[in-house]
Amino acid sequence: MKKEKATVAGTLAVLCLLTSVVFLGSFSVREPEHEPDLPRADVEAWEVPESSATPELTPELTAEEPADREQEETGQPVMATAHFAMEEYRCDCDGYCSGWPCAMNPALLDKIEDLRGVFGQPVIITSGVRCEARNAEVGGVAWSFHMRGCAADLYCPGVAVGELAGAAKDVGLNVLPYYAHGYIHVEI
Repeated sequence: MKKEKATVAGTLAVLCLLTSVVFLGSFSVREPEHEPDLPRADVEAWEVPESSATPELTPELTAEEPADREQEETGQPVMATAHFAMEEYRCDCDGYCSGWPCAMNPALLDKIEDLRGVFGQPVIITSGVRCEARNAEVGGVAWSFHMRGCAADLYCPGVAVGELAGAAKDVGLNVLPYYAHGYIHVEI
């Protein structure tokens, strides 16, 4: 009887260990939805000089009101928040959509702005909103939050992925770190 109990306990321990390994292994094996093009050019062009007037912030921008229309009228980039232009969140497909298949979630924009404030330096958006075709091109999942304007992929030059992921969690974002690719996926 003792031998049977020991065998059952041993089997349960092995099953628990295997389940843990499979569960934890899924975090490092998962393929990224999008690999960033590092680095993104002209990041400083989107910075708001302290001496200039504060640009109008338009987080309510909808898919029917493309950011480039307002930019053409004023000559200034349409700002999503103090440090991020709407253009940084635009779908980067090859013309499958207008660039705005849906609106960006204002709460996501605010939290990414908060994240930038933690480090006091540029945070680079490598993927914001995506149309269905672009999402398929980059291997995104069918239920991707990018297609709802509720996710972004980003990195911060000189900041480790783990440190960036921790700060993103601290500001209230759900985070999926891609250590091997040097960026994090954030969503709300």
